[in-house]
Amino acid sequence: MFNWISDFNYDFAIAAIPIQIILLVFYGVRRNLPIGQSFCFWLVMVANLVMTSADIISCEMNEIWTEFPLWVMYAINHAYFLGFIVRGWALFAYTAETSHFLKNNIQYKLLASIPALVAVFLIFSTPWTSAIYTIAEDGYHNCSLYGIIYFDTYFYIIFSIFIVLFQWKKLSPRIRGGLLSFNLLLLFGIIIRKQFYHMLVTSYFSILSIIIIFLTAENPDLYRDSRTKLLNKEALDMIGLDYWERNISFSLIVMTVHNYETSKSVYGINQVNESLKMMAAWIVKTYTGLNCFYTRNGTFIVLMRGQMPGDPETIMKDWKEKYTAFQKSCETPVTMKVSAIFLPGYLVDRNKITMGDMARYARFNAYAENHRGNYVFSESMLDEVKKQKSLEKAVKDAIANNRFEVYFQPIYSVKAGKVQGAEALARLKDPTIGFISPLDFISIAEKNGDIIEIGRQIFEKVCIFLENTDTKGLGIEYINVNLSPIQCMSNSLSQELSDIAKKHGISMDMFDFEITESLIEDYEMIQMQIAGLRTMGAELSLDDFGTGSSNLTSLMNLPIHVVKIDMTFTRSFFSGKAEFLPDLIKLFQRSNMAIVVEGIETVEMKNKMAELGCDYEQGYYFSRPLPPEEFIEYMKN
Repeated sequence: MFNWISDFNYDFAIAAIPIQIILLVFYGVRRNLPIGQSFCFWLVMVANLVMTSADIISCEMNEIWTEFPLWVMYAINHAYFLGFIVRGWALFAYTAETSHFLKNNIQYKLLASIPALVAVFLIFSTPWTSAIYTIAEDGYHNCSLYGIIYFDTYFYIIFSIFIVLFQWKKLSPRIRGGLLSFNLLLLFGIIIRKQFYHMLVTSYFSILSIIIIFLTAENPDLYRDSRTKLLNKEALDMIGLDYWERNISFSLIVMTVHNYETSKSVYGINQVNESLKMMAAWIVKTYTGLNCFYTRNGTFIVLMRGQMPGDPETIMKDWKEKYTAFQKSCETPVTMKVSAIFLPGYLVDRNKITMGDMARYARFNAYAENHRGNYVFSESMLDEVKKQKSLEKAVKDAIANNRFEVYFQPIYSVKAGKVQGAEALARLKDPTIGFISPLDFISIAEKNGDIIEIGRQIFEKVCIFLENTDTKGLGIEYINVNLSPIQCMSNSLSQELSDIAKKHGISMDMFDFEITESLIEDYEMIQMQIAGLRTMGAELSLDDFGTGSSNLTSLMNLPIHVVKIDMTFTRSFFSGKAEFLPDLIKLFQRSNMAIVVEGIETVEMKNKMAELGCDYEQGYYFSRPLPPEEFIEYMKN
């Protein structure tokens, strides 16, 4: 189509230009994340477009160089070489930013930039030193230091590959796959360019690398919530980490819909989504120019970078006024009952707690704090966040080092007049924190999914105890093991437990699995788990009856042979507040269910519960939970 002057093949380079322009426009129109890696990606695309365009133009102009002023010739060739160097450095910087390798270490970043800075200096000095190239009387020529251009490229690609491999375990499969593949592809492209000098293929391999980066990490849609079109939780985590590494101050307003789950049940998900969209539109309009997030489960966040636009109390007073006006002026399908907390930047600067941690605390506590009149984060709230973080770390470390312990609390049989079983309970003592309450670590583990692995470890330790202990000689006929709601969501639960028991030579009929009452809402799942475990010989009990909201009709239809009455009912009965407890016990008796009552602390409580017809009793009157060695001694004595 064109009669090119030079003998270079431009096909690959020309094909890359429209793709690059489309990506640049799309990336510019769709708001990208305000973080270092996104800036580096933007720089890569601009430098690559400049390099590709200048490469084609300079190759042609170098053939008819006498027709142009000398400064124009140097300008277009400089544009190519500078684009080449900047693109190579920006790709390296993108790899380092994405893998968080250099973090906020300015010295290392400067050292890593030295090869690129040297090359840039030599390029700018070329008109006087002829370091990289020269335009003499007989035209364009490469000079003695021309090779530094390729040296820089090889250096940054190899360094980038080293970074990816060094940070391999810390990166997600998607990110490390993208980083490694585009660097290897670029290395291959540079080698091809060296072998086939007259084929301008570097730009083609560069655009392939850019497409890989875009698809794996830089597509703005990866960081958008599909319903509200706001930035999502992953975007919040990435921006928060970037700000933390760069010591950038920020403040947050966290808004949470505290009737979110109830609204979904009452109005349906479609109606709730419409209200969320209207709420998101109001936030964007109210906080123009700020980064706004929807992190799911009815939580919105506004991020203010830098110093606060006013004192915290004034900011939250302004929020309340504007939100009240929004509620009155806009008829949403579902009324959003929203609570909010403001996190001022000065607290963040002093404590260095991650953005995601604070936002999560605000989400779970905004409603309670607002009812106390608190709309601004305090030091005491941050102390709770720190405590939560330390507990999460302790749980992770305990799982990694198999440090959870199993304790046993005796279960007394009223009919037999002796202890016949025990409940296995998880306990955790951290080397730094000390003893951690089960209420704390179980709550954390259920939120982040670690409860599944904790359940496996505890069950295996129970099996090891049974394998190495003469339980029949001690009079132990069964062991109760708790199942978490999250464990019960696994279709393979019964098979996993069976495999562990079989590994240690323990029959499944030795176990009575306790399922918490909150699970009764998922009736089909309970039926499936019960069927699988009963087929293998195990029995199932309903734990902590009275703490959830079970439907009694559904409960009676479940093949559960034992119901555990929670200790709160026991204590309330003996304080005169739960006079219905005897009637409840009779109800279970008529349904042919055995009854375990928890919270027995005195001989009077023991005798009265036996008189009311309870089959089993458990509590501190008999014993506190004991470690295996002490439990064996307890049973012997």
